[in-house]
Amino acid sequence: MNRTAGINPPLAMPASGRSSIESRVWIERRTMRRRLVHEAPLLVLASIVIALSFLIPTLKSHHAWLNVPCVFHAVTGLPCLACGLTRSFVFTAHGAFAHAFEMHLLGPILFVATCAAAAYMGTSLVTGYGVRYSLSTRARRIAFWSTLGIFLACWGIKLAFIRSGW
Repeated sequence: MNRTAGINPPLAMPASGRSSIESRVWIERRTMRRRLVHEAPLLVLASIVIALSFLIPTLKSHHAWLNVPCVFHAVTGLPCLACGLTRSFVFTAHGAFAHAFEMHLLGPILFVATCAAAAYMGTSLVTGYGVRYSLSTRARRIAFWSTLGIFLACWGIKLAFIRSGW
């Protein structure tokens, strides 16, 4: 690995851009324009999800909520990977954690993660500092397949223990 002699290790990739070998994390001060472009839309989206988690029961009781059917469930008769997440978010927002876990095993965890992400984005928007990261190709693959595996495992558990009358 002697770079001064011009010898690179086998399979070496450039250390810049998306194809970097190493993952890294750093704190960066961003301009207001960049914060408004990157953090603000996600903060608005996360805030809407959190607000609706608290408001859906009220909206349903006043017949002001549109029920959108799940196409996967309509075609196959089985719940999809995300079936129950909305109800799980609502139960979590109202403190009914047992019911939230019954609806979707990842619902309460994702609700807390959404709240944490909204808090982070709000803080980043106000202070100007944000955590940046660059993941190696291997780390991105591991993150993707791990996330998919966790969702598939939860879906398998739901299918195995599904109650009649879903």
